[in-house]
Amino acid sequence: MKILIIAVYFPPQNSVASLRPYSWAKYWSRAGHNVTVLTTRKYDHPTNTIYPFTGFEVREVEMPFFNRLRGTFGKGNTAKVAASQNVFKATLLSSLLGMFNKLIQYLQRKFGILNFCRMPDLTDLWVTPAFRTVANEQWDLVVSTAWPYPVHQIAYRLRKKKLAKKWIADWRDIWIGNHLYSGFFPFTLIERYYERLWMKKADFITTVSEPLAGILRNRYGDKVSVIYNGFDPEDYESLPPEKAYPDDGVFRIVYTGSIYTGWQDPSPLFEAIARLKGQEQITPEHLQVIFYGNNADMTPLANKFNISEYVQYGGFLPRQQSLHFQRDADALLFLEFESKNLHGILTGKLFEYLFAGPPILSVGSGVDDSVGVVLKETERGESFGIRVDLIAQYIVALMKAQKSDLVPARLLNVLQEDPDVFQYSRRRQAGILLGLALN
Repeated sequence: MKILIIAVYFPPQNSVASLRPYSWAKYWSRAGHNVTVLTTRKYDHPTNTIYPFTGFEVREVEMPFFNRLRGTFGKGNTAKVAASQNVFKATLLSSLLGMFNKLIQYLQRKFGILNFCRMPDLTDLWVTPAFRTVANEQWDLVVSTAWPYPVHQIAYRLRKKKLAKKWIADWRDIWIGNHLYSGFFPFTLIERYYERLWMKKADFITTVSEPLAGILRNRYGDKVSVIYNGFDPEDYESLPPEKAYPDDGVFRIVYTGSIYTGWQDPSPLFEAIARLKGQEQITPEHLQVIFYGNNADMTPLANKFNISEYVQYGGFLPRQQSLHFQRDADALLFLEFESKNLHGILTGKLFEYLFAGPPILSVGSGVDDSVGVVLKETERGESFGIRVDLIAQYIVALMKAQKSDLVPARLLNVLQEDPDVFQYSRRRQAGILLGLALN
C-alpha cells in the first residue's frame, strides 16, 4: 500500500508524540509498504534525538512566518533591541515585546491557543503548503495524528478530493472537552463544527485509551478504536550494560519526563515520605526520589513537606540516558493526570515504564482507572490514587525486598515475550492500526 502519515510531531523532536508516528512509519515500511511522512520543518535543538529514516520518505514543509516569529520572540531578541542606537525606543519596544510575550504565554497555558492544541494556531497556516506537497498523488491510506488539529484538515481535503482511498484520524488527546485546555470562545464553536465535519468523513478514528475512546464513541459511533502509545524494545538495544547508579544501598525512586503543574501532583508521595521520616522508618542515606525532565523540579514542593534531603532534580536528559536511568531505578514513579471529567489517561510514559523493568508506583490514579487496570494486568506495579498510607506501606515493602528477589522484568520480557506486556509494543500497535484499513 501507498501510505501517507501526516504528523507535526516527528523525530528528531524528542517526545512520545514523535515516536508514535515514527513507529508506524518504521514498521509499515519494514512490512513492504510505501510510506511517506508529511511533517513540519525541523530545527536544531539541544533535546533533539536522531532516529534513522530507513525505508520511508520524510517530507518537511516550512510553516509560513515561523522563522520571522522565532526571530521576534526568540531568546536574545531583547538584547538585540537594546543595542539599538535609540535607547528610549529600544527600551519601549523591548517592554512591549515582553508584555506581548507574556500575554501569549498566558493564552497558551490557560486556553491552549497558539500552543498546537486549540484554535487559533500557527499550524493553521501550514495546511495549504503542506496539502500542495502531497495533493498530486493518490494514496491508499492516509493517517493523520493530532495534535495539532490541522493535520486532520489536510487529510480531510485529500479524502474529499478522492486522493485518499481510506483515512484514519488519530487523536492523542481529545480536542473538544480537552481536560488540559478549555479553548477560547468563539473559536470553540468553530472547533466543534470542524471536528464533526472531519470525523464524519474519516473511515476510522483512533485514540490512546478507553476513557478517550468512550468520549469519541459517544460522538461518532463504533468506528473509534484504541491504539496505545506503547513502547519499542529496539530503543533499549543500544543502552550501556553498566548500571546507571552505584551499588551504595540507596533505594532510588525515579521519575522521567515533564510534569504538568495543576494536573500531576507528587504531593501524596511526599506526604508519605514525610510520614515515614517522622516515624524514623527511613533516612536520606537509604531513600532518594529523583526527578528528570522539563518542568520537573520538585524541590520547592519537597521543601514544603520538609523532605528536601530525600528529593533530587537531575535536569533534562537525552532520551537514551532517560531510558538508562529508568531501567536501573529501584522503582519508577508514575503521576496520573488528575481531572474531574476524565480518569486513566494512558500516556506513553506508562508503557516505557512497563518495559523498563522496575516496579511502578502510580500516584493519582485509582485501582479501577485505566492505569490501575494495566498495572494489575501486567503485574508491573501498584496504583494507589492519593492514599498516603498505602503509598507509605508500598515504599517500605519495596525497600525491604531483597534485590536478588526482584525479577529482572525487562530481561524476562525480552526472553519470553510476556504477552501481557508485549501487547503494548509499538510494533504490535502499528500492526493493529494498519489492520483497520486492511480489513
